[in-house]
Amino acid sequence: MIIKLPVISFLIFHQISQCHARGKRIDIFTQDGGDMVQLKGRNHGARFSKDVMYNALPRNSQYKWNTYPVANNNYVIPYRITGAYDELEKATIAEAIARIENNTCLKFKVRTNEQDFIDIQNERYEGCYTSVGRVPGINILMLESNEAATCIETDIVMHELMHSIGLWHEHMRYDRDDYITVLFENIEAPYKSQFDKVTEEEATTFNVPYDYTSVMHYAETAFAKKDKISMRTKDPKFQKVIGHQRDASPSDYQKICLLYGCDKCMGRDFNEQTVLTRGTDESQTDNSGVGLPPVTMPEDNFFENIDCTDVFETLCPALVQNRIVKCSASGDDTYSACCASCSRQRESKSAGTDSSKGILQSLIDMIG
Repeated sequence: MIIKLPVISFLIFHQISQCHARGKRIDIFTQDGGDMVQLKGRNHGARFSKDVMYNALPRNSQYKWNTYPVANNNYVIPYRITGAYDELEKATIAEAIARIENNTCLKFKVRTNEQDFIDIQNERYEGCYTSVGRVPGINILMLESNEAATCIETDIVMHELMHSIGLWHEHMRYDRDDYITVLFENIEAPYKSQFDKVTEEEATTFNVPYDYTSVMHYAETAFAKKDKISMRTKDPKFQKVIGHQRDASPSDYQKICLLYGCDKCMGRDFNEQTVLTRGTDESQTDNSGVGLPPVTMPEDNFFENIDCTDVFETLCPALVQNRIVKCSASGDDTYSACCASCSRQRESKSAGTDSSKGILQSLIDMIG
């Protein structure tokens, strides 16, 4: 089937222009019961009878998604989408899945007849949650989205998918007291269990250092009383960073790769002896596996610019380059679907750079 580029452009622009018609972003760190079924279960009847919490499931856990191995040491996670989502929301879910696939040895496939699978659902007033690890049968991954509230943001979808893969929250680590102080006196009583910690003997961190920038980290106000904070970082530079990431960090991917024994991780050869850590000479990677400089301390205006992101990280550069999405000359793109790409365009404009080579064909490939 041949689709003309103007038609493609119109369809993409129409979907992008509607991206803020959804409801307010749901705060997964303050919603009733949290976002993990195992902890919601204390009040909501979880399937797990024992609340043992790990930073990541142990390597020999029966709850790993290792029942459907494929070639090249990869594992398949079957899923289906039964919730009602528009095309933009489905594309956002696909973006989150693609980032995980590009950086680990896990592959997601639409379920056919597999017994264990993820079922992505959309129910009003349910919020965002899932189980940690695989449970027999249907694994509900709830992503509410409607005109009032939505979980359909790339980072939220990634956060919930990583729970299902086997990651717990970063602040549950046994060594968390070296990095944060949990202010239990500021936490609402029903939610203190959200800050439980396990011992070094129980926890599995795979020797990956504590990461303030993990997409699995709680925000400073998570489940806190009004005008209070629930956590204080030992390094004050990260106080406004925790819980505000819009993408997974290298350490998030490392733990998944170690849990599943991946031969490649973030686009490079990988094993337990070659774990990349911050502060070394090893480079880190972005979502495509391309090397990036080591993680640096946040800039002073980090929190002010934290919402300047692209709805579609892989698509927005093409849309901006071809002026399908037009950027503001004044820089007022905070609410643009391609805010980050617009910002990069303004920075490179004076240098006269041109990155449009192959960009139109890339658009066609993405759609087709």
